[in-house]
Amino acid sequence: MKYSVSAIVLGFFAAFGAATPTPDDKPDDDQVIVTGVTYAGSGCKAGTAHISNSPDWSTFTIIFDDFNPTIGPGSKISDQVKNCNLNFQANYPPGYQYAIYKTDYTGYALLDAGVTVKQTSSYWFAGFVSDRPTFQSTWYGPYNNQYHFTDTLQSALYSPCGNSTSLNINTQIFMTSSNPKAHGSINPPSELDTLLATSKIQHAYYVNWRRCN
Repeated sequence: MKYSVSAIVLGFFAAFGAATPTPDDKPDDDQVIVTGVTYAGSGCKAGTAHISNSPDWSTFTIIFDDFNPTIGPGSKISDQVKNCNLNFQANYPPGYQYAIYKTDYTGYALLDAGVTVKQTSSYWFAGFVSDRPTFQSTWYGPYNNQYHFTDTLQSALYSPCGNSTSLNINTQIFMTSSNPKAHGSINPPSELDTLLATSKIQHAYYVNWRRCN
């Protein structure tokens, strides 16, 4: 079955491979207080996303129940695009900075020939919307399988020094088709649950720390 996936960064952003922080690079676990991870959007209405995290919040994962765009006969424009706005809020000592240095996206795509799916994800800290790297991944039908891709952020996207700052992440999936009779869906309905260990979109976020210079 023919299938193609591509991933590009919009604009010029260097790849960033973050090393595991040393004890001096990271505040003590009891000094980092995550005050909230909130979400809103057509693909993540209230009560349709589930958040889990490691004890030290070095990783956290969101599983979505309703991030399910579709396209094909009978679908509406609003069915073909879904988005989710995520806000990560934490309090931490002023001498440190944090970054989401990597995000893994996993889901299931069922696409007829002619269907194209594009996902874009943007990351920015509150008050710094101009520093907003945006990634785009594209895949094409025919395709009937799980997908997995990764955004790796640049080292410059750290929180500003001096104040605790919230991070915003906006993710959108948009479907188009060159064949008006073709069908496509991301994370199709529950009948796939009997075939897969997971058939829901999952976003996994990885957090890195460093001392302010």
